[in-house]
Amino acid sequence: MPHTVLPDVPSGELRERLARVRYVFTDLDGTMLAPGSCALADAAGEPSLDFVTVLVELKRAGIEVIPCSGRNRSMLHEDTRLLGLNSYIGEMGGLLMLDRVDSRWEYFTADMPFNPIWGYSPHECIEATGILDEFSDRWPGLLEYHNDMSTGYKHREVTVGLRGEIPDEEAWDIIRRSGAELDWGDNGYLNYISAPTTLKLPEGVKGRAFNIMPRGLNKGRGIERFCELRDIDLSETLAIGDAASDFLMADFCATFFLVENGLKNPSAETFLESHGNAFVTRGRIVDGWVQAMRCVLAARG
Repeated sequence: MPHTVLPDVPSGELRERLARVRYVFTDLDGTMLAPGSCALADAAGEPSLDFVTVLVELKRAGIEVIPCSGRNRSMLHEDTRLLGLNSYIGEMGGLLMLDRVDSRWEYFTADMPFNPIWGYSPHECIEATGILDEFSDRWPGLLEYHNDMSTGYKHREVTVGLRGEIPDEEAWDIIRRSGAELDWGDNGYLNYISAPTTLKLPEGVKGRAFNIMPRGLNKGRGIERFCELRDIDLSETLAIGDAASDFLMADFCATFFLVENGLKNPSAETFLESHGNAFVTRGRIVDGWVQAMRCVLAARG
């Protein structure tokens, strides 16, 4: 399929575009981190310092890396602390950590009514609809709550994390029939399934991560709100990811990079054809991320 591959050294309009980048919104699993959510390995799982070396170079260049993930607060707090990052967007755009050190943050629920004075989190509001019981009972062995590295789904505040493999159209049907102001989100293929698990997927089925979330919520709109609150200029933004949920970031950032493994997504061709600001990295997962960030740094050289 035709697409624009990102060069190692940019030139012309691309170089001018990347030279302006000061903020990188990045997916984690399947993009920035090696398989197993490792920061000290390459895409093949071999020991490597390439990722952390480039991360340090970005910081020295004054470029802020902001994870934009389906992960919850407890996971992202530790991820960013260990990596020396100070902001993140969690739960598919629903949790905006503007400044981790000062604990300045807010919920974002897009088109789902929510008011903090109710005394409930957005996640608890979703639970109150009763929709989760139908999802839990309908696909035994094929769908389960995502255990978020064993911290449990109850630690989520805005969305509901699920994993497994079910027909998207049937999930949407449940949501539509409920009348709840919710969406169904595909957060990409699973690189591995951490224990404990109740899943019994058919042989050869990798499974995906899913989210039940407030209607209209996605990573792109989360970035839009984050930039409003931080007064960030769109021309200084770049996003990078691998999944369909990451494609939505492209409409709210000046430039988007798709790591090479994202090409296997069924909607990738249509997405790339419709987004002139999107480029494909040379390299899968973290290898593609490293190549992309070196390209950004080269634009400043």
